[in-house]
Amino acid sequence: MAKKDTIIVKGREISYEIKDVDIYSLEYYKENPRINYIVSKHSPDKVTQEFIELELLKLDSVRERIHDLRENKGLLDEVYVLGNKVVEGNTRLCAFRRLYKQTNDSRWKFIKARILQDDVTDDELFYILSIFHIKGKTEWDAYEKAAYIYKMIKVLNKNPEEIGKQLGKHRKTVEAMLSAYEVMSKKYLAFIPETELVNGVRDQLKKYSYFEAFFLQKDLVQKSKETPAFVDEFVEWVKEDRFKRAQEVRELPKILGNKKACNTFYEAEAEDAFDDAIRILHEHRPDKVDGFYKKVREFRDLIKEVEALKIKAEIEENKNKKAELQQCYKDLKRFCKEIGMDVS
Repeated sequence: MAKKDTIIVKGREISYEIKDVDIYSLEYYKENPRINYIVSKHSPDKVTQEFIELELLKLDSVRERIHDLRENKGLLDEVYVLGNKVVEGNTRLCAFRRLYKQTNDSRWKFIKARILQDDVTDDELFYILSIFHIKGKTEWDAYEKAAYIYKMIKVLNKNPEEIGKQLGKHRKTVEAMLSAYEVMSKKYLAFIPETELVNGVRDQLKKYSYFEAFFLQKDLVQKSKETPAFVDEFVEWVKEDRFKRAQEVRELPKILGNKKACNTFYEAEAEDAFDDAIRILHEHRPDKVDGFYKKVREFRDLIKEVEALKIKAEIEENKNKKAELQQCYKDLKRFCKEIGMDVS
């Protein structure tokens, strides 16, 4: 017997019922980012439900789900269904179908589903899925999150500020995610051979974080606005594996801002380019890459720019300020002596 209840989504009460549903009466949700990036590489007439299932079975996440279900002998959490589309739980549906084909065991013929009322809007569905996969415990990969946010902005005409408030993210972060998704989809993934995508798709999608790191750096964004070809250059660097992890992209403005480091980054072999350029920065501009020397440079700039006469007048009137500067002088002399630097 079906269990009926309601949930509140953006202030509206939405009814649903939970019941066991025949796995072959349901369809995969093509708009799910995990499915969408695969099927987008193929012509629409090729993308049948059977094709989607074959593609899903290639994913590690599906194979892991099959193993977990077999070990547990059942499903812990129901899938979400709108109409006959599984809007949340496509991996579970695929796993159920696989297990039923392998075993012909009736326990896998029906899947527990939370069936939402038919008039759920796109906006409400976006909110439900974002709670699950962007803010919730069952998170999509970073690329999949960006893909879904991108779709909602284009389809629902939301702006980055609205999306940011709903997801608890800053507007600039949402804007960076959108730019990163566009560049990765149109300039990176679009030119990767289909066979390479199928066999190493998770590794390729992990590169999304490199593009998001790029668009979170204001210096790189400014350079891309002034020189649009710079984005294409960055895409090539990602393809060449000049960066081993996304955090290294954050150091790129420092590298490009130093002539010697920049030349080294361009001229070195791809696998050595970043490390060699950082080494040059350490040698020629330690204040750009080392926290200690950055503080030293900040201190030097502070005492160089301050009005000496103003400070002189202050310490004559306030003995505590004078004592602070005297202690600073003593500490500096002690430190220089300890490292063997003669400052006499």
